[in-house]
Amino acid sequence: MENEGTDQTKRWIKCYQRLKDQRVATMDQIWQDIANYATPRKAGITTKRYMPDANVEAQIYDATATDSVQRAVAAYTSWTTPASQPWLALKPNLKLKNDDAVKGWLSECSQILNQEINSKSNFQLERLESVADLWNFGTTAIFSEMGEGNRLRFEKIKIGTYVFELDPFGKVYRFIREFDLTAEQAQQRFGEENLPKCIKDCIADNGDKSKSFTFIHIVEPREPSKVGTYGYNVKTRKKYLSAYVEMQSQKMVQEGGYDGFPFTVGRYLSYDSLIQSAGWGYGPGFAILPEARQLNFIQQMMDVFSEKQVFPPMMVPDSFEGSLKTAARALNYYPSGMGPESVYQVPVTGEWSVALERVKMRQDMIKRLCSLDMFQMFAQIDREMTAYEVAQRAGEKLDTVGPIYHRDVRETIEPHLRRAFELCAENGLLPPPPQEAYEAVGRGFVQVSDPEIALTSRLAMAIDAWNARGADEVMQTAAALAPIDPTVMDNIDTGFYIREKSRLVGAPEGLLRKREEVEAIQQSRAEAQQMQQAAMMAKEAGQAIKSVGGVDKVGELLGA
Repeated sequence: MENEGTDQTKRWIKCYQRLKDQRVATMDQIWQDIANYATPRKAGITTKRYMPDANVEAQIYDATATDSVQRAVAAYTSWTTPASQPWLALKPNLKLKNDDAVKGWLSECSQILNQEINSKSNFQLERLESVADLWNFGTTAIFSEMGEGNRLRFEKIKIGTYVFELDPFGKVYRFIREFDLTAEQAQQRFGEENLPKCIKDCIADNGDKSKSFTFIHIVEPREPSKVGTYGYNVKTRKKYLSAYVEMQSQKMVQEGGYDGFPFTVGRYLSYDSLIQSAGWGYGPGFAILPEARQLNFIQQMMDVFSEKQVFPPMMVPDSFEGSLKTAARALNYYPSGMGPESVYQVPVTGEWSVALERVKMRQDMIKRLCSLDMFQMFAQIDREMTAYEVAQRAGEKLDTVGPIYHRDVRETIEPHLRRAFELCAENGLLPPPPQEAYEAVGRGFVQVSDPEIALTSRLAMAIDAWNARGADEVMQTAAALAPIDPTVMDNIDTGFYIREKSRLVGAPEGLLRKREEVEAIQQSRAEAQQMQQAAMMAKEAGQAIKSVGGVDKVGELLGA
């Protein structure tokens, strides 16, 4: 095959092969085993599967692992990024937190972003698949871009088809994925003029357009000297280089770029490795694998035991060989002349209860490792309850999922939202920002200040409410002591408390007055109190004058 590669494409392929070899040697077989026992539909890891294979499901004798993972994934997704309600809000940063113009603009942006992500894009579909990878394999990756029709498009990248590298600060800076296209698909995607000769030959008359070819997609930082300004129209001058390479010919079939890194990589937990750049994750799938294996074996043996109970093996005299008709599953012939000849069952014994105890123990452990008990408890909670009430009911169980959720927020959810915000802004889907939202970033350069992202899903608010339970206890204690010592309330900023409480329980943003309005009301009340106090003092003075006989009398007394 003719080699059409350049030094650059050869370096990319060499880099990909190095990272892939590390992944294959350490992770692929573990992922395959996890998929075999917990998620059969994702079992095409060590070998490519183009169609569903029922033989994988046929090897499962106990579906506890599959059921537990599916339930946990569905529950976690619903409680973190629900499709049925807004779950994100954009807030001004610390410098602009009291600017009403910026707050109003970001409030409108939040409504648009919720609609674009939840209703108009495929985020919810890909998010569910992403959480499934996170729970099973400990690692997940999603690609995002502005797709056709000016709509956000997300794509969860299949486990076992990509590699990545981390910078010294643990952030993904290079991502390479592998995928297959037929010759006809490659023509439609990249244009015939950009394809290598091997694919052009397939497209030609009488060629095999269905022949499959392997490509890699590389995204990495572009050399600083070749980068244009932010939002530069030429894609080959963007901050992040994007290149597609056909593996056999080593030819680059497309070059482009992105202003922001388009791939988001998340880990359930970090898998400690001496190769720091590997960065693969560790999820519940790893923990449940030994339990699922053993549970599967026990259930298989119990099926054998049950079958023998229903269809027991038989002892038959050898003189009956060929003449006895029976539906038994096994025939064991014994020599005749050893006593009365008869047909009888072979006793089948076993401690069924012991096996059941072992099965239940391992099933419970799998459910616990998947945090299923906590999510089942959430499902039993009234959906009309506030986040604070949920936190009170859930109690310490929130602590088990809290650290995982916070990592998910940092590595996946927030990067998704920031990327979506930037794409929507670049494509004119958001209203223009007010002048107050801009900040200087250098001589002659300004940019919109990055907003803070506040998550308003029920799990986020329940965790916040649970973490803030100490403030409630302080308020309750102060309220109990106030009748004895009223000065105790002087130690508490009740305005701050009520605002934080409103945020934690998910109250509507318009419920509380703006700080300026509150200050104006307080100032007006203070002035009214001063006027009332002055009026009372004047009244008391008038009464005093009257009681001594009038103004003249007061003058006489003073003169005296």
